[in-house]
Amino acid sequence: MRNKIGFIFYNLILFFLCIFIYVFLNLHVVAICCLVIVIVYDIAFLTLCSIKFKYYTMGGKKALIYANIDNSKLLKLYYGNTKEKEIIKKIYNIIKEQIKYGPVKTFGDTYVFVYKYYNKSEIISLINKINNEIALISNDTVFNVTVSFGIQLCNKENYEINENKAALACNNAKKQEMNLYSFFDDQDGEEQLREKRILDSLARALKNNEFQIFYQPKFDYKQNKIVGSEALARLVQNGEIIPAKDFIDIAEKYGVTISLDKYVLKEVCKKINELKKNNIPFNTISINVSRNTLCEESMMEYYESMFKKYDIKKNDIELEVTERSISGYNTPFVKIRELSKKFNVSIDDFGVGNSSLSMLMEDKVKTIKIDRQFVIDKSESGKIILDNMIKLIQSLGFEIVAEGVETEEQKEYLKVKGCNVIQGYYFSKPLSFEDYKNELVKWGDNNGS
Repeated sequence: MRNKIGFIFYNLILFFLCIFIYVFLNLHVVAICCLVIVIVYDIAFLTLCSIKFKYYTMGGKKALIYANIDNSKLLKLYYGNTKEKEIIKKIYNIIKEQIKYGPVKTFGDTYVFVYKYYNKSEIISLINKINNEIALISNDTVFNVTVSFGIQLCNKENYEINENKAALACNNAKKQEMNLYSFFDDQDGEEQLREKRILDSLARALKNNEFQIFYQPKFDYKQNKIVGSEALARLVQNGEIIPAKDFIDIAEKYGVTISLDKYVLKEVCKKINELKKNNIPFNTISINVSRNTLCEESMMEYYESMFKKYDIKKNDIELEVTERSISGYNTPFVKIRELSKKFNVSIDDFGVGNSSLSMLMEDKVKTIKIDRQFVIDKSESGKIILDNMIKLIQSLGFEIVAEGVETEEQKEYLKVKGCNVIQGYYFSKPLSFEDYKNELVKWGDNNGS
């Protein structure tokens, strides 16, 4: 940064000097020649200092190396803004000194440079030397400054492609414990590129409203009526419906689920408002709450604002929290208790998380949904587990729903065991809002006859 400021500063001095010669000394030709010389010098200087120029003119075997400071946000928080900038500058100087030639492209906490090598061990040796020097920057026992490196052994592909591959390798290095560098691997690269394509697709879908909400009814055979539904987000692209299982893990990994949860909540609130205006009873609609949303402090306020805007009552919507989404908390029930003060809360996918039995100790939960894998399990041990699970949940006073019910046999078995509310393809697949509304009207008429 300092070099760039100096470069601009000297150029301004030379520019004003040319103007002075032209205006005050009246040496027009001299001034124009000086200006041309300055421009030519600048172009030559910028070209020679360009990493791309070095990349295309370097002979022999070369590697493009992408380096990124680990935990850079924590670095700033721990050391402060001034100290952070000093460390970034020191790392730049270390890299510059070790490679001995060629430019180092910098942006924020990232460094990119080209390195000429004869064998891979030379590259590893270089990275170890750089890391050893970086380790001496701060002798802090609490926070160690480290840098991850991604290496792309260059081929005939252009600079941009190889830099992207080096960046992907750097991301891969950050995932590995005790390994601060990674060479680009086609298989790893393909996986990361796949994730990026899905992320780009999700971003476009949110922007262009390509998500569609489907509603899967919950049916109570004892009351013979629809007693609720679950709102399910589906990605609709080029007329094809893409289920959540194809994108939800990546959305969760990169925090996209916060935006998706907001989108689903808003759309469901709109539809509930429409059902109320048309006097169509719908009981309760469940929406899923991701782990990222639980961690987002402002989400409670957003939920409340949507409830107020669309005149949503507490019993209109139920928030479904999976065991997986709270299993990382030291005190997982804290989030549930916070939610349950203003919303009805249910536990989804019960039985497959790390805290299944302890979940039943939480009296703030309204509903427990038994995971599909227990419903479809035909083994004797599976039936014993399901039977006792139903008894335990009911004896503690929770409402119970069995999800993933697909056959008459499964339905009858659950009914005999006292689990009357089911959700699954046996009764209904997920429906578009219009089809769901028609089902509500149909079953409402049946109940009235």
